[in-house]
Amino acid sequence: MFSFLSKLKSNPKKKLKKTLGDYELPSFPATVMKALQKIRHPDSSATSISEVLSVDPGLSVRVLSIANSAEFSPSKKVENLAQAVALVGLSQLESLVLAVGVSKAMPPDPAPGYDMKQFWKSSARRGVLAHRISSITNPTRKPECFTAGFLQDMALPFLVKKYPVQYLEIIQRWQNENADLCTLEHEAFGWDHAEVATWICHEWDLPETIASAIGAHHGEHLDIYDDLPPVSMVALMNDKAAEPGINALIEKAHTQHGIEPNRMQEIIETSFDAAEDLARLIA
Repeated sequence: MFSFLSKLKSNPKKKLKKTLGDYELPSFPATVMKALQKIRHPDSSATSISEVLSVDPGLSVRVLSIANSAEFSPSKKVENLAQAVALVGLSQLESLVLAVGVSKAMPPDPAPGYDMKQFWKSSARRGVLAHRISSITNPTRKPECFTAGFLQDMALPFLVKKYPVQYLEIIQRWQNENADLCTLEHEAFGWDHAEVATWICHEWDLPETIASAIGAHHGEHLDIYDDLPPVSMVALMNDKAAEPGINALIEKAHTQHGIEPNRMQEIIETSFDAAEDLARLIA
C-alpha cells in the first residue's frame, strides 16, 4: 500500500468499491504495464524496452508521435523506439507511456453531455503547463510534473460514469460558477476526485510519487502528500480555463515563485498551443 494511504488509514480497495459501487474499474492495459516494468528495471536496455513496446503497435505509434511532438521533441527527430528511449530519456518515456496507458483505460463515453474531447484538452493543458512551469520551479522533476498535471483529474470520467446526473451537475457548477470542485464533492459525497484518483493509482499500481502529487493538487493533507507546486498551480484552472482560474495561477506563480506575470502569461499561451497537438495524440 502507498505509504501516504497508510498514514491516512485509508484502504484504497474498499474506498474505491464504496465510491464506484457496482461499476467495475477497467484493468490497466497489460502491454502498457509490461512496458512500464521494463522501463523501471535497472538492467533494461534501450533495445529490450523497445521490444516490449513494439508488441503493441498502437502504443508504439502513439509514443513515437508524442516523443516527436512540440512539447517533447529532442534535438533531432525520433525515428524508432530504441532511439526514443535514448533521446527522450527513461523518466520522460515512462511519463509518456503512463499517459497513453491511462487514456486507453478511460471510459470513451462516460455519459451523455460529458465531452471527453474537452477532458483530454484540459488534461493536456495542465500536463504541458505543469511541465513548463517545473523548468523554473522543479527542474529535476519535470516528468513527474507533466504526468501528475496530466492525470490529476483522471477520476472525473469514472465518477461521471457512476453518477451521470449528480456528478455532471457538480461539474457544471465548477465550470460555470468557478466554484471549488473539491468543496462541491465533499458536500455531495464526502470525498473528492483527488482522493479517488489516488485510489485508482493504487489499484493500477502506478508510481506512488505520481499518486501522491495528484493527491496534493488541491491542497489537502499537504503534510502527508508530496506537493509539487506546478501541479497544484495548474489545478487552479477549471476545464474551461476560465479567466478567474488563469488569474489565480498567474498570481500564485508570481507571489510564491517569483515568475513575472507577463512571462507566466506567455508560458500559458505557448503551453495551450502545444497541448492542442498533445491531446489529439494521446486521446
